[in-house]
Amino acid sequence: MAKAGWVLWLCKNAIVKQATTSAMIKAEKDKGWAFVVLFAACGIQLFTSVFTYGSGLMHLYLLEKYKKDDATTSVVGSLFVNLMGVVGLLASYLINKWSCRLTSLIGAIMLFLGFTSSSFVNSFWILVLTNGIISGIGIGLALLPALVAVGLSFEKHSGVANGMFTASIGVGMTVSGPFMEYLLNAYGLHGTYLLSGAITSHLIFFALLLRTPEKQVDVLRSKEVHLLQSFKKLLTTPFFMLVLSGSVLWNISYSAIMIQLPKYVLLNGLSQKAASLSFTIIGIGTIISRLLVGVAIGPGGQNPLLLNVGLTACMGAVIGTFPFYASFTSGYIIFSVVYGVVSGGLNVFTIPLCVSLAGKEHLSEAIGMWFLLLGLGSLVGPPAAGLIFDMTGSYAYSYYIMGIMVLLASSLSLAVVLCQRRRKKDQNRDTSSQFNISVITGTTNE
Repeated sequence: MAKAGWVLWLCKNAIVKQATTSAMIKAEKDKGWAFVVLFAACGIQLFTSVFTYGSGLMHLYLLEKYKKDDATTSVVGSLFVNLMGVVGLLASYLINKWSCRLTSLIGAIMLFLGFTSSSFVNSFWILVLTNGIISGIGIGLALLPALVAVGLSFEKHSGVANGMFTASIGVGMTVSGPFMEYLLNAYGLHGTYLLSGAITSHLIFFALLLRTPEKQVDVLRSKEVHLLQSFKKLLTTPFFMLVLSGSVLWNISYSAIMIQLPKYVLLNGLSQKAASLSFTIIGIGTIISRLLVGVAIGPGGQNPLLLNVGLTACMGAVIGTFPFYASFTSGYIIFSVVYGVVSGGLNVFTIPLCVSLAGKEHLSEAIGMWFLLLGLGSLVGPPAAGLIFDMTGSYAYSYYIMGIMVLLASSLSLAVVLCQRRRKKDQNRDTSSQFNISVITGTTNE
């Protein structure tokens, strides 16, 4: 009862403080409190990344403990990693109704409770509930408001801020392999769950720092009545939906690799340390890529949609060709380096693409829909890859299919780039024609 009262006090206190301090703290974009928000968002991203990218190693221990087939066992990791996207619409609604701060706080508490309760579970299907569903929803509600808060707090330096925010994923991925391996070897599965709950409780502190600029909060709250209309508008925005569809395709592959890569490395005769090292290498490549891409799409920088096309195509090629050299001693290192670099930068594009294709006035709804569809698609990835393995005894076929899917994702974004260029060319031609007519007739717009 004392713990329940403490949780209720936190939630109530968050609501009261959000109302009373909004008039006192008017954080300006790109300076002041915006950097506190960025710090908190990076903290949330870092802590959640350690456990989402460590789910592949957890998968190995779950296979050993519960003795179920690969497809069934992967349900736990798939739900945990990908429900963060499925709850996107719910997160958007709560952000609009309350705030980024309170929504993230609720998610942090759910994540803590999900991990802690998992340490006392012996039934596989109850673990699906605690580790898969409760913790998965908790991650989504904790993380997505942090992403929105960064988008609302930065404008001029949004590219760099987004790069730093997403680079936190790389840091988490870098330490997730050896860290999770140490926890599992030292404390076993149940002890790892209990310590994971203790560690993720720190997200409560970071969530309390997510105070966005007052005017932006007011704008978000004023849109609550028009939330459904905004979602309908996004569904009828063809360029946004095409790019989003492509992102769904590459995220299906991304989620499958996150869960299945460690076992694929083991099946090729390498050790568990090699499986752990693969995520460390991917993480280092991810950090470099996200920072460089963040700078590249900054003020006066490159077109994020065009970079999205190139990186997605490279990612598809890397995935599709991996089975040809996976059995080499250094094959997994080559894959991890290249895959980390090309896949890491793709996550930086979420906010810039949502802003450019949907408009900043629909940012929270666009992000909510983006992660919802990504999450629904990604839920399919790990079980599908596990099912293909159970049927064929090899992951090679999964990588061939995933490579093709990611290349298709690149082609969808490329189609949008070409259509935008064609539209711009037509608009310039119309403007030029109108100017020539006005010159010939001697008329003006005045």
